[in-house]
Amino acid sequence: MGWRVVALETAGGDATYAWEKMESVGQDFERRTVFKDRVFEEISASEVKRGIFQELDKIQPQAVAIAGWGTTDARACLAWCQQNSAKAIVMSETRAADGRRVWWKEWIKSRLVRKFDGALCGGESHKRYLMELGMPAERVEFGYNVVDNQFFGKIRNAEFGMGKVGELIAEGSKQVPCSATAPEAPYFLASNRFVERKNLGRLIQAYAKYAESFQQGGVESIWPLVLLGDGELRGKLQALCGELGLKTTMGFSHGGTEHTEGKNLRLNSYKLKTSKECGLVVFPGFRQIGELPSFYAGAGAFVHPALEEPWGLVINEAIASGLPVLSSRNVGAAEELVVEGENGFLFDPLNISEICAAMQKIHLMSEDQRTAMGMAAKNLLERKAPASAFGEGLKHLLLAS
Repeated sequence: MGWRVVALETAGGDATYAWEKMESVGQDFERRTVFKDRVFEEISASEVKRGIFQELDKIQPQAVAIAGWGTTDARACLAWCQQNSAKAIVMSETRAADGRRVWWKEWIKSRLVRKFDGALCGGESHKRYLMELGMPAERVEFGYNVVDNQFFGKIRNAEFGMGKVGELIAEGSKQVPCSATAPEAPYFLASNRFVERKNLGRLIQAYAKYAESFQQGGVESIWPLVLLGDGELRGKLQALCGELGLKTTMGFSHGGTEHTEGKNLRLNSYKLKTSKECGLVVFPGFRQIGELPSFYAGAGAFVHPALEEPWGLVINEAIASGLPVLSSRNVGAAEELVVEGENGFLFDPLNISEICAAMQKIHLMSEDQRTAMGMAAKNLLERKAPASAFGEGLKHLLLAS
């Protein structure tokens, strides 16, 4: 059976992420943008509904896979499906544990969810919540939360080799006087928006404790902490580093290569430099998708300290890159993809000492042990969240009576 797949994009931009615009998503997909030169948050609900209806009238789909139920464009797609006898499939990564639940809001949500014909979700906790809202278990499939595993693992496997680190030239802001001449080391990598929910302040405090513990123990090489991303808390986080006696630097040296997305992007090897006197926190800023594999390639471990996270696709990306993962227990992806002591370590995101202990454990492992842990993570990812799971899950829902 052949399928015609159309990706319907509501707007050409949004106020949250600065992703570069892409003209195509691949030969097997057709992409249509309803409001090509608009920012999503600036479009009224009535405009969104009118534009969505007009575009769906042209496409005439038999089924629509809809991202969630809480946005104006999601509800417009659901309304169109109901009016045109098309199958509506909700794609959900929401858990009961995500935020405080209010009974009347849950009642409204339940009425919405019951209008869908099926659901594609990430894991067991997401399925349980959908069932609580009234979705029958037999109409729920897994596969929503996947990434292109091969894409994220390509540089680490093919160019660097498992476990080989990259090179960072420690340039930029030097808030704390200390040299940057220690031996080569891997680094802790985090990738987030700089907002309160991501809990980066506690991560920096835990990192300071980690660095102090190894300074006192006579360990020569302290791993740097690389905070990939940007957001409203950037200045506050950089100031916190200064208060804690941590050196900061703003960027990576690219050896003349521009910071642009593309298949020919090749960053030079990175050499991360810290010192015996202080730790190093790196703020490379927000990066486009084509640059991300290079950052994962040089890391020794990935850290995700979020206070709460419905899923967290950055964990998929890190595991696909062969990294062990240190994660908050209140993260959907960690529930499914991180096994304590086998492919990573879990911690209470409110407990700075627990975050620090996880960083210490991974640091004290040999490179071979970390590589084995990363491979165990990749194997679990391929079993639970291969890229093909998305299409397979949708196919089962589309073919269901």
